[in-house]
Amino acid sequence: MKVLHVLDSFNIGGAENLVTNYILETKDKQVNDAIILFKSNSFLREKLEYERINIVDLSDYNILIKLIKLIKFVKKEKYDIVHAHLFPAFYLCAISSVFTRDTKYIMTEHSVTNKRRNKKYFKTIEKFIYKRFDKVIACAEEVNINLRNWLDNEIDIKTVRNGVKNSPLKKYKYEYDLILIGSLRSNVKGVDLLLKSLSQIRNKFKKAVIVGDGIEKENLIKLRNSLELSEKVEFLGIRSDIEYLLDKSKIFVMPSRYEGLPIALLEAMSRKKAIIASNVSCIPDILDYGECGIVIEPENIRELSKAIKELLGDDERISLLGNNAYKKFIDNYSLEIYCNEIDKIYRTVVK
Repeated sequence: MKVLHVLDSFNIGGAENLVTNYILETKDKQVNDAIILFKSNSFLREKLEYERINIVDLSDYNILIKLIKLIKFVKKEKYDIVHAHLFPAFYLCAISSVFTRDTKYIMTEHSVTNKRRNKKYFKTIEKFIYKRFDKVIACAEEVNINLRNWLDNEIDIKTVRNGVKNSPLKKYKYEYDLILIGSLRSNVKGVDLLLKSLSQIRNKFKKAVIVGDGIEKENLIKLRNSLELSEKVEFLGIRSDIEYLLDKSKIFVMPSRYEGLPIALLEAMSRKKAIIASNVSCIPDILDYGECGIVIEPENIRELSKAIKELLGDDERISLLGNNAYKKFIDNYSLEIYCNEIDKIYRTVVK
């Protein structure tokens, strides 16, 4: 089977990470090529190129030329499936499907919401766009429900939950009390909320680290400094050794304002981390409403501070939550499970 993955870039993000891991996991069973629309020089791209995955970079062209080149490339290579991820990549793929009818088109919705849904005229446009795909996949049930509501239940959507690789667990001496992993391109991940909560319990923790990058980083560093936390909170930027950093951390924190099915959360579960996360999207369900992690109300700084303070003082609960989270991960969110579900959809669509 020949599959072309089309996405905006291989910059660091949950969807990009998921696509990279899927390609590498299935590269011996099928052809996995990729087209990216915008520049990216991350370690994800390096990993794919090291494994000789064919990546076509259209970043130097305007949007019309990107579309024309996509259509020509699909026709030339005779792909069985084009799998689209993220906006605007899936818009281009929807249009491409009109001109390449011998190829099946699939798209995965990775976000629980987006700014386009704030504008009514986009609903008509997106009904056309989504209907061009032979199968639409949602990364979580909450994503599925929100998308069906947006499209007035006019298309069938299949939920395939995200997955991450199940790597051998390693035991290190803890170096960090807390770790947050996420994009700093906006305020969605709630890094500002974490900083403000830590300022209220500055004597209750030794070290916290924030992994990620984006345009908000400088503002967040200024906030950290104004809260006099520069000695205790470190911004590590983009890192490729996420498993190692998680293994060195006691608690994973995700005070997000909204989410889909966050890859970083699953990575934390796969490393037996005790988790504190916001009551948004499918997170309460993933964490079994408290059995696999502490669920707090979003944007509640006092509740977040209290949860961190209490958990840091309870090693037995840290161990219990970590073990519960790991079992839930193994049973539901491994990369192997994800790949098997995607492969079933591929085989069904190309029949």
